[in-house]
Amino acid sequence: LCDIFPTSRTESAAPVLQYVLWLRSERGISPNYEANVLRGMIKLVKFRFAREISSSSSSGQPSSRKNAATASTGTRSTTPLDDLPIVTELRKLHREAGNKGKKAPRSSDEKKKWLEWSEYLEVISLLKSDLTDMIDDYDASSGIDEGGGVIGVGGEWAGGGERETSSRAKSKSLRARRKEIATTYQRYLILSFFACVPDRQRTLRELELGRNFARAEEEGNGGAVWVIKHAAEDYKTGATYGERPPLPLLPSLTPDVDDFLARWRPALLRGPPERSTGAVVAPSSFLFLQPRTGNPLTANSVYQIVSRCCYKYKQKKTNPHLLRDMIVTHVRKNADASEKELEALALFMGHSIQMQRDSYDRRTLEQKVSPAVKLMRDMNSSGGDAASE
Repeated sequence: LCDIFPTSRTESAAPVLQYVLWLRSERGISPNYEANVLRGMIKLVKFRFAREISSSSSSGQPSSRKNAATASTGTRSTTPLDDLPIVTELRKLHREAGNKGKKAPRSSDEKKKWLEWSEYLEVISLLKSDLTDMIDDYDASSGIDEGGGVIGVGGEWAGGGERETSSRAKSKSLRARRKEIATTYQRYLILSFFACVPDRQRTLRELELGRNFARAEEEGNGGAVWVIKHAAEDYKTGATYGERPPLPLLPSLTPDVDDFLARWRPALLRGPPERSTGAVVAPSSFLFLQPRTGNPLTANSVYQIVSRCCYKYKQKKTNPHLLRDMIVTHVRKNADASEKELEALALFMGHSIQMQRDSYDRRTLEQKVSPAVKLMRDMNSSGGDAASE
């Protein structure tokens, strides 16, 4: 790094510029990809000079670069590293790439990923139908006690005493099927949660029972709902918006979540529940778990669950983040939402109304101006009627 960036002067940014130009000509990168590369380069440069800046600050030496940069821009930087000329130059390149990205067409064919919101809800409905069939087959194979409990594997009852199965082969088969149902149930809940709370995938994989996911009584209706609770550190934009208001799931999901926790989730646990030691959280406290290891889901796990389920039922490889675009586009295109409702949706999703317009609204220009076209037609139509009278 010292050879690539020998000094913090502006000219030391030349290798980065050469690399970006090479990516443009040889790889044909998009402006958004370029912006991501430059964002990473800025972090790399800050790492390169962090120790030098720290040593300079601790020795009490004033930073002439900082004073010069502040005087020239008239702004106050967040840290001394932001005042480095090389960082300033890279930020300029990053802004230029970002502005181009806002106007450039998307590089991927989103027709292969995009679902109308009604289609996504149909995916959930089809997945639940398959899940119900799996549970019915399991119940028929394993038997049900008079109290409604299901004979579990290894002689365990899901609500009604103990009884050993007639053979080890059947026990092994039932255990495998029970885990398969638990895995499918988990997929169904994840897709359903996204429909209720179109949040970033981090929210779902970090849900922990008793910490940020709890059962609460719904005011006015007298029923119970499951609620997601986020402190500032629990989500991406928490530093900006602070603690979020409670994010409730639909009341219709309450029986499903209860059933998953009581009957099926234990099949995903890795042996006996682990005890928490110190600040380490036991994996069993997480709501959703990897079927093979019992560990919490990863970002890739959630991505694959959404993508594969949508492809199975609709042949579209939708991803978790695209769901946020889908709901915003649907609301702005079909729901005739008021400005107050759109602002509330932005707050609910953890971003600004400006971000909602710029990044998540995927309507075409024709779709965006169609209300104005209709408005002008209506105005001229009413005016013509009045003139004819």
